[in-house]
Amino acid sequence: MELLDWLCENYQWQNVKFVNEALVETEQGRKRLRYWSDKALLDWHIEWRDRCNVTPYVLADRMIRNKDQEAAISWKGGWLTVHDEVDQGAVVSQSEKEIGRLIGAMIHYGVQSTADIEPVQQKEPMYSKLHSHVPYLRESHRQFVSALLKESEIRMKKATALQASLNERLPLLDPVTTPKQAKMVYDVLIWFGTRQLPERGYYSLRMFLSEWLEKYGKESLESLIEGMYEKDRVTREQAIFLCSECLCPYELDNLVMILERNPTEAEIEEEILNIKKEWEQSKILVQVISSSIDKKKKVFTQ
Repeated sequence: MELLDWLCENYQWQNVKFVNEALVETEQGRKRLRYWSDKALLDWHIEWRDRCNVTPYVLADRMIRNKDQEAAISWKGGWLTVHDEVDQGAVVSQSEKEIGRLIGAMIHYGVQSTADIEPVQQKEPMYSKLHSHVPYLRESHRQFVSALLKESEIRMKKATALQASLNERLPLLDPVTTPKQAKMVYDVLIWFGTRQLPERGYYSLRMFLSEWLEKYGKESLESLIEGMYEKDRVTREQAIFLCSECLCPYELDNLVMILERNPTEAEIEEEILNIKKEWEQSKILVQVISSSIDKKKKVFTQ
């Protein structure tokens, strides 16, 4: 049976045609097809999308159910899921509270979540690899990088000490990577998840918050984080875990990779400028999260 016929039979569509291999046009609008070869991964993604909705503010891109109310259909040794496709991007800078509420729901679910899959493990900063490169940098860069290496050690010790003081486990999270994952449909915000392995911890969320801070500013970030805390979805310990992740000095990782491929002075100079900007952003990010922990500590679930 051809795929289009199989889709029509399962979803009771009358008219369907391919837009490309991942999109079809139907009388009910454009739909995105996702193919899954790992059943355990598929089951986890179905569950988090079903559980992590904050109606009426924001919904995850749930799997459309077929005529038998199943979230996936079998196809060529694997499974297919169908999702609404949306072209219009949301004005996310005006939706920070709603996005924060969804992220809070994802964290709340992720702490409880179990999966028969091996998640992506926590990433470790690479800054220690810079020690072997420092002697070969020009003087001004050498002094700058040496100073940051000392600060990196201090930040890493603080992060490790914070994590060691906590008893809760880190959540399983679908990678939260970019504000572009949020799109608006009829005044409802839809969050488009991935089909990647879930991560254990907050690495991707830290990168997302850094990007948010850069694009939309400190006040917008504060509003987003405030939304995360609503209804005690995020406990004080999870907020501290997130803060500790933001302390980890990932800002030097890209410089490590650049220096390992014999770069030009111009490339090194450009990356040094990026590091200066990212370092300052990380300070603000840690300050915002730390302040939010202090502000909300009386209403956190202990």
